[in-house]
Amino acid sequence: PDAHAKRQLTLNAGGATPTSDSGFGISLNNGNSDSPSKTSSGSKPSSSSSGSSNGQPGRIVMKTPPRAIESPLFEAASEVKLQWDYDDNMKKPPSQITIRGQMPSGYFEPGTTKPLYWYIAQNISAPNKMYTWNTITQSPPGYTLREGTGYKLFIIDSSIGWDNSTHVYPGKLFQFMLPFSMYNSRYAQTNDGVPKGYNPNAAARPTMS
Repeated sequence: PDAHAKRQLTLNAGGATPTSDSGFGISLNNGNSDSPSKTSSGSKPSSSSSGSSNGQPGRIVMKTPPRAIESPLFEAASEVKLQWDYDDNMKKPPSQITIRGQMPSGYFEPGTTKPLYWYIAQNISAPNKMYTWNTITQSPPGYTLREGTGYKLFIIDSSIGWDNSTHVYPGKLFQFMLPFSMYNSRYAQTNDGVPKGYNPNAAARPTMS
């Protein structure tokens, strides 16, 4: 072959090899789904320009029940008022939150050994940073919340999703978990020396010696 043909063969042989940019990642803008979705390879949740400058995630600071109470008591068959604020690392508060509960150990999802979770509220707007939980209607399907310890309550950013809620995204909400117990009221509301509207979480607790 002449010189021109040789040159053309050399160019073709040195061409770039096609590569695939497909892959699986987690999409954080997947609406109501917490499931993995197909995205570009190595994709990660985008960080807002308003993100935390120190790389820390935002966290919830409980106001009701008070954060000083590590494991509050909630009355069964009642409405539980939740109120919170965000710490200074929260640069992009969630537009929607999801509140999830977990039953005590020994309760499992049917047919499995996985812990039993349920949704108290899903993908709700909470601009006032408060929510009232009806423990009768917002309980695990097929179960009644009974007195006992070992319950857990979680608050997450709906856009991040459950599976990613313990990952660190600067300036965005890190999963919040509150252990709690349930109790049954066994007294008449105005009898036995117990005032109506008694709140055990606001009462002083005896010091253990």
